[in-house]
Formats: sequence, structure tokens, C-alpha cells
Amino acid sequence: MKWKRSKKQPNSKVARCPHCGKPLEADKAEKPKKWYEKTSVTLCMAAGLAVIGLGFIHIITGVVSPFQLPFDVVRKESFGYRETFVNAEQIKALRYTAAKIKYPLGCKALQRTGYMESGKVFETREANRLKDDMKKWQAQLEKTLGRQSRRWQDRLVGQTDSAGMDPEDANAYNARGIISAEKGQYESAISNFTRASQRDPVFADAYFNRGLVYVAIGQLGQAIADFGRAVEIKATFARGYIERGLIHAGMDRHEQAVADFTKAVEIDPALSEIYLRRSLVCCTMGKYDQAWNDVHKIESLGLNVPTGYLAYLRAASERQK
Repeated sequence: MKWKRSKKQPNSKVARCPHCGKPLEADKAEKPKKWYEKTSVTLCMAAGLAVIGLGFIHIITGVVSPFQLPFDVVRKESFGYRETFVNAEQIKALRYTAAKIKYPLGCKALQRTGYMESGKVFETREANRLKDDMKKWQAQLEKTLGRQSRRWQDRLVGQTDSAGMDPEDANAYNARGIISAEKGQYESAISNFTRASQRDPVFADAYFNRGLVYVAIGQLGQAIADFGRAVEIKATFARGYIERGLIHAGMDRHEQAVADFTKAVEIDPALSEIYLRRSLVCCTMGKYDQAWNDVHKIESLGLNVPTGYLAYLRAASERQK
């Protein structure tokens, strides 16, 4: 008796290949994930949240926070990534107008948290500090030149000995005016210089001297007019341009100051202290290339430019770049 080999019925539950009919291998058991595979998603989510968080805060460096930390974190006025990191020292080293243009959000954040004064206070303080530094640098150069600081009366022009002169002569009035100015009798000095100019309407020295007295008593408008009249009469009167330029510089009339200083050095190219004054004004205006040109001119005359000014000008030039 022969046994018929029964054909094994295929298990209908086994998945087979639709092309050849061979059973497909059962899915392999999943291997357990490693620790870094488990945490990568978490880390990515944390990094994403951190990036989003930076859009809400400013991180201020160069300050000491209320918690005595070398930085502070403050909330932004609106979401965004501009100026997330704020360097307080870098901003405060700039003039306020320049800082506000370059770092508008940083300036607001510093002012809001009390790390920087308001615009007017900040600008006034920086301007006063720079003016004090400029006086110091100018004094250093003059010391290099061997010049002692002089009273303003020492700049009066003309002789003081009126012996032998006609009392009504312009030179006699000018001499009496100088004597009165040296004694501090300013009204008498102005009167005498005025009489001298009336006696001789083209007496440049009388206008110049009266201008110096006007500066001493704070009447700068009259002083500018007198220095202007002096250089109008005597085009080579370098001292007249210098004195008028100093007034313009003190009044922040930078363009007029540069023009007067330029005229003075054209008349006398050896006026090294005026190159420095013009360089200082150009630096204040942000015209650093012109400021450097005057520095090089001073050095070409064999003089040393004050190191403090060189450091300031170098830093200002780098910030502009």
C-alpha cells in the first residue's frame, strides 16, 4: 500500500512574495536604541527652544549685573534676533549719535536698564570729556615745543611804551589799551582799542586786541567780528585766523574752525600746534583720514604727537571701519 505524500498546505497567514510565491522572512525584532539615539531628539528640541528664547532677550556684556555677574540678561521690546548680544563698552565708546545709528536696540536696552545715560546726558558727558582730553593733548604738544602756558594778555599785539607818541595817535591808544587789559580794566581797554581803530580804520592790531578782550569777558560774537576785521585788513594775519578758529571750535562750529586753521597753516606752515588743533576738530567730526593727515604732518616736522591722542584716533578709526 502506497502512502500518498500529502502536500503541505501553505499557511495562509504567512506572507509570500507576490512574484515567486516564496514566504517572506518575518520582521526582525527591533534592537533596543542606544542612549544617544534616545537623547538626540531631546537635545534637538532643547536647542530649538534655546534659539527661540534668544529672540526674546538681550545678553549685555561689559557690565556688572545686580547679582554681581559680569553680564546681564534683559527682555527685548519685541521678538527678533537683531543685537541679541550687546557690548556695553563698545557702545559707550562711541558718540551717542553714532551709537544710536549703529546699535539702536542696544542703546535702548542699556538706557532702559540704567547702564547708559540718556542721549543728551551721554553726549554732553562725552563731549566734555573729549574737550578736556583735547586741552591736555594740546598742552603736551606745546610743552614739547618748549612753550610755557601764557596769559591771554601775552597775546596782545603792540608796544606799551607810549612815551614820545602823540596822545591822539592810534598807536598811543593801542598802547594804553594793552596796559588797561593787563590790569584787568576791560572797559577801559575796549574803549582805547576802539579809539585806536577810529583813528586808523585799517589798524589790524587794534581790532585783534579788542577781540581778545571780548573773548576774556565772554562776548564771543563781537570777538569773531573783530578777528574777522583784522584778517580782512591784513590777509597774512595768521594769529587772527587762529583766534577766530579757536572760538568756532569751542562753539562746535567745526567747518568754520577747520577753514580758519587751514588758512593759518597756509600762511605759516610751521604752526605745528595748529595742525594738532585741526586734527582734533577733524577727529570730532569723524573725518579720521584728514585727522591722520595732520598727525603725519606734525611728525614730518620732527615732533611727537601725544600718545593719548594717537590711541584715541586709532580706536575711533577702527570703529568706523
